[in-house]
Amino acid sequence: MYKFYPEPVSVQIHEGILNPVSSFDTVIEDSILSQCQQAGFSITSSIEGLCTGGDGFGDVCRFYVNKKGDIHKEGYRLVVGSSGITMDVADGAGLYYGLQTLQQLWNQCGGRLPFLEIDDYPALELRGIMLDIGRNKIPSMETMYALLDKLSAMRINHVQFYMEGYCYQYKKYPYLFTNDTPVNGEEFRALDQYAKSRFIDLVPNQNVLGHMDQWLATPQLNPLAECEDGFIFENLFWRPPMTLDVNDPKSLAFVTDMLDDLLENFTSPLLNVNMDEPFELGQGKNQKEAQESGKASLYLGYARKINDYCKSKNRRMMMWGDQVLENPASVEALPKDIILLDWIYEGDAHFETHAQLMQRTGLDYCLCPGSSSWGSITGRSDNMRKNIKDAADCAVRYGGKGIITTDWGDLGHWQYISCSYPAFSLTGLYGWSGSGADEGTALWYCNQYLYKDESGSAYQTAYDLGNYYHYENAPLYNTTLSFAVMSSKYTFDSLDEFDSKIQRLLTLSANIARTNHIPPKEPVIAPDYQGLWGYLDDLEKRIDSLRPHCEDGPLIKDEMRNGIRMIRHGSMLYYSLTEHRQEKELLKEDLMNLYEQLDSLLEEHYRLWMARNRRGGFDKSSAHMLHLLRFYQKMLKELS
Repeated sequence: MYKFYPEPVSVQIHEGILNPVSSFDTVIEDSILSQCQQAGFSITSSIEGLCTGGDGFGDVCRFYVNKKGDIHKEGYRLVVGSSGITMDVADGAGLYYGLQTLQQLWNQCGGRLPFLEIDDYPALELRGIMLDIGRNKIPSMETMYALLDKLSAMRINHVQFYMEGYCYQYKKYPYLFTNDTPVNGEEFRALDQYAKSRFIDLVPNQNVLGHMDQWLATPQLNPLAECEDGFIFENLFWRPPMTLDVNDPKSLAFVTDMLDDLLENFTSPLLNVNMDEPFELGQGKNQKEAQESGKASLYLGYARKINDYCKSKNRRMMMWGDQVLENPASVEALPKDIILLDWIYEGDAHFETHAQLMQRTGLDYCLCPGSSSWGSITGRSDNMRKNIKDAADCAVRYGGKGIITTDWGDLGHWQYISCSYPAFSLTGLYGWSGSGADEGTALWYCNQYLYKDESGSAYQTAYDLGNYYHYENAPLYNTTLSFAVMSSKYTFDSLDEFDSKIQRLLTLSANIARTNHIPPKEPVIAPDYQGLWGYLDDLEKRIDSLRPHCEDGPLIKDEMRNGIRMIRHGSMLYYSLTEHRQEKELLKEDLMNLYEQLDSLLEEHYRLWMARNRRGGFDKSSAHMLHLLRFYQKMLKELS
């Protein structure tokens, strides 16, 4: 039986085979042809690329593309018969996706197409990926183009580059961020056109309320903060100011000026303003109003102002729902033209309750799982799969517009983008074919088309690389032990501070479990070190045996190897500071080895960073690795 990614709604194979083709006699309905030309998609070259014959070898095949009003706007009906190939579509996107299916079929049968009928259309209208470029790591243009190519082949039709800070070259502020290497307007305009040629809606994205710490750290903009001097986060630690003062007219003028600049480069009818996690809202300048009218009133008032701005720009506003979804009255109070985004990143949590609420209140919404790559070095694969599958299932059952899988860059953005390839492929699979689709389809597709791996095991290796966390036996959420120990979340300069960091991590994870309505786990960390190190040894052997022929194949293998080095380093750091604490000579030897390992790891990390990304941001991303090196030096002096 032939394989297809994603799985079509129906496939019927008939008796008979279409002979090899030397050329096509192509007839395309005028409106479909016009749509494709306007989008920049070359139909002719895509169809002619299917020819198997040369120098007159093979038959001339008739290829008809008809416009049919009763077909889903992204769907298609493909018929291969004795008279040639017919494709019925309602839109240029349907033709684009139908040709992908035809190409997969063509490759499997060497051009001798079986007579068949395929009917296909997506389970969800919106199938998206959101990639964080706002925290340290900004991809090169080559990386962004290549990513759009990969995602469009996975039937992703919605892409956002999440932004906070100076990752876009806002005209007014280059003098405040002289070491950054942002995307400029010309580059975004080029990406917008390129995405359209692949039937992807490239949606502008800029946070306009919380996550404004990079802006508020400057003396010129600090007065716009709710808490200019920072705040205590969840009674755990101090954080710098992150949230704008929603009642200061200068705050609104600042963000609308930013958006005016950004929107010039995008043709999408949508705009994501985020507005998530305004942690200190109502704790500073607006504390009195929050006490009198409620924090929700502050938030909703600002949301309405931003929505009015979006409508004035003929854009439909998208925003995160974390501030309103726990309160049905707040959901009811939102303007009904807003698209609400609901994020949950733990596979043991479920989207169902929120999906039901948004359906009842009549809001359009998308459910947003995660790649689980951030805070984990190489991912948390089983968690990721469960999370994405649940999002697709609930979106289909409760009338959601779609799913948007997020790929964040928290705490330095250390993970390599290739570790998220399995997550991207599952988003395309479940978003198009529904949550009942066979994951083996994604495995086959990735090995065949994404990695082009002769060994046939690249997908499974990448997936398994993200399952090392099972051996850590740590009750942590949204992170792994190896990453958390190395990361800048709760810094430490002594063993006592290290102990405090671990306790804070356990407390924070317990809070995450409570927020996501997950039964709490026992706050005990009990790593299976031998199991983990043996697992990593096996993965290194498997990586060596991969034979990917994709353009970035060697780079992917190197990224996998350095990811393992990071995991080993975090694991050894935790082991040394807990198991060898009382053994002075052993601890000293461990720290010397850790110092040498981290310096070598960091050198390779920089090389891999520069292979896909811009230089700006690396110094911030690697700052805590340098902090660890200083900690090792300090401890070695004390032990000597």
